[in-house]
Amino acid sequence: MREIKGVFFDLHGTLLLSPDLDAAWEDWLKAFYSCMVECGLSMSREEFAEEMEDLFDKPMPESSGTGLSVFERRVMDFCDRLGLVIDRDYLRWMVDHVIEVWHRDFYIDPDTYDVLEELSSRYKIALITNWDHAPKIRSLLHELDLDRYFKTVIISDEADAAKPDSRIFHIALKKTGLKPSEVTYIGDAPEDVKGSLAAGIQPVLIRRGKPREEWSVKPDTKQASPHEGIVDYKDIPIIRSLKELLDLS
Repeated sequence: MREIKGVFFDLHGTLLLSPDLDAAWEDWLKAFYSCMVECGLSMSREEFAEEMEDLFDKPMPESSGTGLSVFERRVMDFCDRLGLVIDRDYLRWMVDHVIEVWHRDFYIDPDTYDVLEELSSRYKIALITNWDHAPKIRSLLHELDLDRYFKTVIISDEADAAKPDSRIFHIALKKTGLKPSEVTYIGDAPEDVKGSLAAGIQPVLIRRGKPREEWSVKPDTKQASPHEGIVDYKDIPIIRSLKELLDLS
């Protein structure tokens, strides 16, 4: 590991974990569908599920001064396409509700606080996350007492760029005053590796539990876009627990 001055982190799948992503997705889908039916949605649950499969892979809708998050704009675009009218107050409630359902069983990696406490005394710490509704991330970091470590938080919803786009990494570099060669980025998904490499940042991939020969190089479609394809991890430093980061030199 080269000498570094900053350690940047992904959030979901890296610090914040789910015991069952497929179950979380199904719960989210059920809650979202029920809310949309209240708005007059007439398609079946199966049709709705198909529509949602690529919802977050589509380009970010333009903000056009709406004051809405990317997720809220995605919902509005979906409603417009189907001729549905949705009240803005209900839209905000619905988005908050379905995101709460998604996070219901998520938990912080038990090593997170000890690792961040130690690393923050030695390096500049930042968070870079793909998330379409920034208010949830801000409130979540506060609820989990993580905001005391992350003074620099870059969220795709606010950055108008999402991993693997290198622009989101360059925003973090500018805010911390660091060069790409001085930073390492910790993530769990192909877009973390591809995006950090594109920005000139050394990625470190966290893979929990399984021995190396069982690691898949194909992205999980619930955490990474299918079009990201296959990532070759053979030259990427890989850790199996956050505690291994304390050995950074």
